[in-house]
Amino acid sequence: MAEESRYPTYDVWDQHTEWDGHTKKIVGSRKTPQVAHQFFTKEEAFLLQTLVGVLVNEHRLEVLTFVTQHLDDSAASPIGESQRKVGVPPKKQLYRLGLAGVDAESHAMYGKGFMGAGPEEQQAVLKAVSKGQAKDPQAWAGVVPSDFFKQLLHDTVSAYYSHPLVWSDIGYGGPAYPRGYVRVEKGLTDPWEAKANGK
Repeated sequence: MAEESRYPTYDVWDQHTEWDGHTKKIVGSRKTPQVAHQFFTKEEAFLLQTLVGVLVNEHRLEVLTFVTQHLDDSAASPIGESQRKVGVPPKKQLYRLGLAGVDAESHAMYGKGFMGAGPEEQQAVLKAVSKGQAKDPQAWAGVVPSDFFKQLLHDTVSAYYSHPLVWSDIGYGGPAYPRGYVRVEKGLTDPWEAKANGK
């Protein structure tokens, strides 16, 4: 995420008194995620959190913790996937194999694990994985690197843009229920919505 927001003084949480109780509870839980990994091991969770940070260029621990926990909840869920490309393993297997593959790829490229690599090295590893250019094909025996990258990127971005701090960064006003939007004409905003550069 960009270091400077177009909405530096905006905090979507200031509007939480306008939301119904159920919405407040859900959004509030995203602000203070509980670390209780059900699927990933502690080591896998730390690696996943590092990967997420590189993918979205994010360093705020509360956001990274939320995204990591969301991905863990998704992987641990008994609810099946709605669809999956032919040949791609189930998400649980895909994530486990993919995380091990990324770490092995980092070792193959730089002689150290992904978490021990520098920012530019980490980006280079993920770029290679995204293009399916594995230097350690044995580590990717059960999964195509680019398939893992696509799933990780999709899941990461979906979770990332559901965090209230990120909503504030992009000027999103949060849930409209029950208040709703009034000024829906092009170029107009409601008084409670974000104004660019605090104007």
